[in-house]
Amino acid sequence: MKKFICILLVAVMAVGLVSCGSTLKEGEKGAMIKMCLTTLPDTFDPSAYAIDADCAKVYSLMYMGLTTLNSKGELSKGLAYDWGYYYDDIYEEDKMYFEMYDTGWSDGRRVSSSDFLYAWDRILSPESNSPYASLLYPIKNAKAVKMGDMTSDDLGLAAADDTRIEITFEDGYVKGNGDDVAKQFATTVANIAFAPLREDKVDADWTTSFAITEVMSCGPFALRGYNNTSDLRELELERNTFYRRDDEDEDEPLDAFVVPYKIIFTYDPENGELAKASEQYDNGEVFYLAEFNKDTYAKYSGIKSADNLSSYVYYFNTANETLSDARVRKALSLAIDRTKVAEIVGCGAVPATGFVPSGVFASGSSKGSGFNSESGVYSASADMDGARALLKEAGVSGGSFAITYINELESDVNKQVAEYVAGVWKELGFNVSTNPLACRVGSTSKAIREVLANADGAQFDVLAVDLAMSSVNAEAYLVQFAEGYSGNTVTETDGGLSNPHFTGFSDEEYENLASQVVAESDGKARASLLHEMEKQLADKCPATALTFGKNSYVASSKLSDYGTYYNGAPTFFETELKGWRDINKQIEAEEAAKEEAAKNEE
Repeated sequence: MKKFICILLVAVMAVGLVSCGSTLKEGEKGAMIKMCLTTLPDTFDPSAYAIDADCAKVYSLMYMGLTTLNSKGELSKGLAYDWGYYYDDIYEEDKMYFEMYDTGWSDGRRVSSSDFLYAWDRILSPESNSPYASLLYPIKNAKAVKMGDMTSDDLGLAAADDTRIEITFEDGYVKGNGDDVAKQFATTVANIAFAPLREDKVDADWTTSFAITEVMSCGPFALRGYNNTSDLRELELERNTFYRRDDEDEDEPLDAFVVPYKIIFTYDPENGELAKASEQYDNGEVFYLAEFNKDTYAKYSGIKSADNLSSYVYYFNTANETLSDARVRKALSLAIDRTKVAEIVGCGAVPATGFVPSGVFASGSSKGSGFNSESGVYSASADMDGARALLKEAGVSGGSFAITYINELESDVNKQVAEYVAGVWKELGFNVSTNPLACRVGSTSKAIREVLANADGAQFDVLAVDLAMSSVNAEAYLVQFAEGYSGNTVTETDGGLSNPHFTGFSDEEYENLASQVVAESDGKARASLLHEMEKQLADKCPATALTFGKNSYVASSKLSDYGTYYNGAPTFFETELKGWRDINKQIEAEEAAKEEAAKNEE
């Protein structure tokens, strides 16, 4: 622990570290802060298929990766305090390392480098279904491991000791740019999808079902309460007392690194939860509001927003006879007025100018200018003449298919967008129906994942997806459409092992570009390849992006010292709530009243 304290004294700390002073009195634990932060996640697997940008708001409080990106997009420390490139003279290999802080899981077990290895091995498993796999392909033999040609024993990833991770890069990848490559990779794994996981707590069904006691947190807050039904929707996070803190040191304050005791999310499904949450915020009952519909969003003039690194997209089933021709799919994309869609979605959404969303770094290694500021493969307005010309060229005058979308509990935005787009496509001569996807309350993401997991040609024709990779690397959004790079489960076919994208898209030219991208470490060369990929994706159109999303919030004047990561996900390490002692008493009285009412019902 002496070494750890010394490091804290001399280093420039990442977001979340606070002074070791404490204002807590004897027996106190700190503030309990009520918020309306997000719709509740239906999985606590941070590497699961990313189809709900709001999940990042919860994951970023519960988990911590090796690195983070602060609100300015600057690479910052997470669970690692140091990293860098080195050349192994003995084995003649290019490598990098991460040195980790001494920190604990929410049950007190120390976070180990082996926990990161397990999480990354899991992403690269042929049986896994995670779109983040290709981002690890710079690691030696990673793609071969994912495709089942090698095992994890062959992976260039090792735990040198409990707090040091060593990575061996693919031969020829570094090309003399070791420091740049190390920074680029450290930026890539700042994504919360690459947070560590506990092998003893994760099982085969963990993505779709879980017990609260089995969800271990390595971040500042731990899951302590969860209910996601039509009758009650609550989530309670409690300070992880083992986060960067030696619980055996009696002189170290309880709030040394995490100030609030609890973060409490509450909703009221029976009374229109978002309208009710806005009312509670206005009445001073909740102190941070980050979940809106169009009406509640319009109420506040002081909303703060950040790009949430997500795109609202439509996937095309390329196996569908009507949609099998790329010219037809591109025509459908051209016919959409993305400005109109952004107006329907509201809440800060902007028309998509490309498939890669706003906020993604130009080169994938540093913020610089945005990737899509150098792109622009979509027009904000519709091009019906161009669409008709493509259909004429393809010899297609009509056909039937459906748009599948989530029928959300309170919002009908997906429905409105689907009905608008269906109307436009009907003008081109197609018979288009809309198919609301029935799902249990609080399981919208699960319902989409189930459709994608069974994408066999009959599950969807066109599917609305919130593609929320939360990555600053354009590769994350583009490469997944290439076979061998999707991250999907690998299966055996007549042609060998295969893992095509959910759309069924297969294109040799596009796959060749993907292989060049993952093998290229030079920022400018990568950017050029990625821009070409985005152009080809727009032309071949297995999917099209409609809007880019935002993470937005308003905060009470009683709340202070809160912040966000680059993707707008909140940080509440240092957050103070004015008058929290009296507020705690109110919350405790409410809880006591609930318990008493429950007893009386029994």
